[in-house]
Amino acid sequence: MGTASTPNSAAANTPTAEPSGSAPTNTNQIRPGGAPARVYMNEKIVPYLLEGMKTVAKEQPANPLRALGEFLIQKSNDVEGHPPSSADQ
Repeated sequence: MGTASTPNSAAANTPTAEPSGSAPTNTNQIRPGGAPARVYMNEKIVPYLLEGMKTVAKEQPANPLRALGEFLIQKSNDVEGHPPSSADQ
């Protein structure tokens, strides 16, 4: 009798072809976490973010978010070639 409930349980938990076979209706729409966004982040942001996080972990400042933010601003100025903002002058 225990075997009679096992097939029913397995059948109830077996996914059908409909959900996995259904495609998005709008293929031109890019998901926020999709491949283009991931590639952009990996190329433009992640290397500098990881470098800053390593620096913060090594130095362990009292205000780690501020330190990380300042690191990223400085790195942005270095990489993008922008001088310090005119508000600093």
